[in-house]
Amino acid sequence: MKRYLSIILSVILAASVLFAVIPDANGAELYENKKLSSDELYEYVSANDGTAKIVSYRGDSSDVQIPSEIDGNPVSEIGTGAFYNSFIETIEIPSSVKTIGWWAFFNCSNLKSVKLESGLRQIMFGAFINCISLKGVDIPSTVYDIQTDAFGVSLMSETDLDDTTEKRKVSLQNYYNDNEFEISGYEGTCAHTYAEQSMLTFKSKGKISFGDINKDNEINNKDIVLLRNYFAGFQKLSTEQKLSADVNCNGAVDEDDITQIMNYLEGKCAYRDLLPFSANYVKTNVYYAKKLYCAGDSICKGSGTDLFGESLYSYPNYISSLYGMKLKKDSYGGITLAKQKDKKDKEKSVLERVKAMKDRYDLIIVEGGFNDLFFKTKIGKVTDKSDKSGKYDEYTVAGAVESICYFLEKNYKSSYKLFVLGHKKINESRQEEYWSIIRKALEKWDFPYVDISQECDFCNLNDEISTDYFSYRESDKTGDGIHPTTYAYQHIYGPIIDKKLNEIAVEDSSISFNSKEIDLAMGESYSQIPSYRGSNYFVNYTWSSSEPDIAKTDDFGKVKTFGVGTAYIKVEADDGSYSSYRLNVKYPPTSLYLSEKTLDMKVGDTHKLREILISTQASNRNTFISTNPSVISVSVDGTVKARGSGKAKVICKACSGVTAECEITVK
Repeated sequence: MKRYLSIILSVILAASVLFAVIPDANGAELYENKKLSSDELYEYVSANDGTAKIVSYRGDSSDVQIPSEIDGNPVSEIGTGAFYNSFIETIEIPSSVKTIGWWAFFNCSNLKSVKLESGLRQIMFGAFINCISLKGVDIPSTVYDIQTDAFGVSLMSETDLDDTTEKRKVSLQNYYNDNEFEISGYEGTCAHTYAEQSMLTFKSKGKISFGDINKDNEINNKDIVLLRNYFAGFQKLSTEQKLSADVNCNGAVDEDDITQIMNYLEGKCAYRDLLPFSANYVKTNVYYAKKLYCAGDSICKGSGTDLFGESLYSYPNYISSLYGMKLKKDSYGGITLAKQKDKKDKEKSVLERVKAMKDRYDLIIVEGGFNDLFFKTKIGKVTDKSDKSGKYDEYTVAGAVESICYFLEKNYKSSYKLFVLGHKKINESRQEEYWSIIRKALEKWDFPYVDISQECDFCNLNDEISTDYFSYRESDKTGDGIHPTTYAYQHIYGPIIDKKLNEIAVEDSSISFNSKEIDLAMGESYSQIPSYRGSNYFVNYTWSSSEPDIAKTDDFGKVKTFGVGTAYIKVEADDGSYSSYRLNVKYPPTSLYLSEKTLDMKVGDTHKLREILISTQASNRNTFISTNPSVISVSVDGTVKARGSGKAKVICKACSGVTAECEITVK
């Protein structure tokens, strides 16, 4: 059955290549200032760093080797839709390329072989979708991000279907996952994760653990020593060890790898901040079973997703379902952010809907802007940062956004909040002008937002992609480029918004220690309870030591010292927050003296007793006690105070057990 379906898809997709007339087929139209390569095979744009992004392929060869340079510019990226509908059969991508963009090889139905080189880092959404002749790919270990539908997926849209429930023509998307598609790569990398999550076949080339170069199941200073010996020529590394050491994912082992591992060991970053894991965001539990309010236009409403009697679906439904939240979706098609005159009550603006809120909500999401763009609402200006008066021109976009921020800051200060700006719509020349003023207003108020148009390349790139990912418009026989399909909400809008919500929660979390530096003697034990402020109700901690030969920590943060030196004790919560303290371990003292053996004092006098250690490398963690506190009291630093007449001894005890004493007479 799978074979027959594949054949049917091949015929349909091939026919679409031969007969469909699709304007702006590849991604070239997304970019201004395009250049044509000297060999006239590629259109490209230059980045600020001097690299080139290929935005279209103009050649007719079936076997393509992407050049590492175009006209002297290193090729770093293959852009959105660059090879859309190409007849290529093989492609070799050089190590200079770091990113393969959205839909880069969409509908390359003849493509049979893809060669990727070490140094590649990201393979974006749908990069090789509808490449039905491609049966497998070898993923380099440097790739840390493979997005949805990158491999092994075919998509076919049926159009002009009769939806009798709404008496309209609609389109229906059919997705086919080739479970026999083979991903070859290393266990412990995103290639393995992607294959498992996409239910594709995975062929293991071995196992690597980024940062754990000596394979002792820990990232610690032993890994740093191993790398330094390797650079000095005293140590050889196996292939898997070199791959494990490449935490900056550039395809080589270098000093920057040491720096990044050291930053992790010293508590300057979390494990998730290391590049191989940066695409995996931490999920918090702060939103579970809470109340969610969403205000917005038809994007929030999910217009066009109610096919064949189904309920409307959009990103609020995705978020509420993900966390079991009670959802209030206050949305209506065609409404603007700003106030409009002579509007019916049901057509009131997003601003007016927000200001009419009465119930308490744990999470508030606001979205809008497209209708302000379409209706040419006056943009307005963002007021000075010091203006928090609440009096703004609510008939302008800037004023409406400021009023939303003011109202929510005043009335829902403790709630989590997010503003959503929609995807890029092709041929809307003023969209960025509107989106820019919205961002500026939000930034003035430090109001969290996610801009889909900047986060990804989701757009109505051409008629076919528009039909595949947007609500069908019968008059144009294609998608409208405005309203995402349910699939797009579930796999694009929803995950991007969820990631931002979790970032907001993590930013609100923190771990701290009362003491950032502790001195211990070898052989001593110690524990310090971290203070946690954050989003999770139940927090799990992961403890680690940068120098296990000096100090080790158990699962509860109790430290035992074994050697002399410095170690960093780090704790990381499951919501991604982290902290550390420095542990200085010295030799236990073998002898101890005080600055005075005897002392005469008068009632009310104070005096500081100083400890004297023979070795400067010995620990000076000492305790003081008085044999008669009514005569002499002593503080933790050895300061004594005469309280009453009589005699008393002050005894100083070192961590090793040796003592020294001073006899004090008070008159």
